[in-house]
Amino acid sequence: MSIIDRFSSVLWAMPAADVRLLLSIASRSRDERAAARAGEGETWQRRDYDLMAGPGAQKLAGAQRAYVVDGVAVLPVTGPIFPRANLMTDMSGATSVAVLLNDYRVALAARDVVATMLVIDSPGGAVSGIASFVDAVRAGNKPTTAFVSGTAASAGYWIACACSEIVIERTAMVGSIGVVAVVGKQVAPDRDGEIAVEIVSSNAPNKRPDLTTEDGAGIVRATLDQLETQFLGDVARGRGVTTAKVRADFGQGGVKVGAAAVAAGMADRVGDLAMAIRSARNRGRMQFLQRPSAIGRLRLVGGSEPRLQTGDFQEAANRRRLRALHR
Repeated sequence: MSIIDRFSSVLWAMPAADVRLLLSIASRSRDERAAARAGEGETWQRRDYDLMAGPGAQKLAGAQRAYVVDGVAVLPVTGPIFPRANLMTDMSGATSVAVLLNDYRVALAARDVVATMLVIDSPGGAVSGIASFVDAVRAGNKPTTAFVSGTAASAGYWIACACSEIVIERTAMVGSIGVVAVVGKQVAPDRDGEIAVEIVSSNAPNKRPDLTTEDGAGIVRATLDQLETQFLGDVARGRGVTTAKVRADFGQGGVKVGAAAVAAGMADRVGDLAMAIRSARNRGRMQFLQRPSAIGRLRLVGGSEPRLQTGDFQEAANRRRLRALHR
């Protein structure tokens, strides 16, 4: 299967222009990809993530891309989103849902992490894997904030809506709700003078519909509409509104910027990264305080009189300070 055929077989929750850009990158020769890797590879990505994290950040042990700032695990969701690691995620800063899910699970299990935050700047990506990650975030035992630093479009916004809060920069964009299929059709011989011919079995006429006809396009559109229904439902559930409101007021396939997105209900507030981290940390700590296991643990230490161990005493002091902050 050619690269063009492979891309054509994927259903995208991403603007068509970005899909075409991906196709042009994937169509590079091996030498061109090697040159791009040298100029835009892991060193460049690591430097970019370090700058995003800031001077006080620590890498989250066991995670591939996540880091921790003040008890908040920050997971970058950048560039196009793919189900698994591949050429794009390795050399162009794209996001693998498999890697993202692993880092999210590591963050949930980390004792020094009270909350998670997705820092999103993505045009969206392939539909495959998005719903599973959304379900995982909704079922997580720690609050998750989405911070949109540039764009959370299509699959990027789908993921953001699974979070308990969406904070958006004043010039950031959210939306592009919908699903698209980009399908190529060979109309002339390739560079070797060959034309690909496909013959479909008798009982599978819809396997290769003629997309130049309305009936053929309708077959593909029916599949896209089914996926869009799932997309709309997850957005409505995450934002606490009806699917009718999402259809009418959430851009109808377009995007909204900053305060306009907040006014439409597509995001919760406008803010910067530092504010989003503080908000996520406070939300996580308050949730921790509400757990029965977070109440001061008494143990017998060196006698029959129960008293707090050193670690428990520090936790109790932290809880008193937190309560004072939120009175």
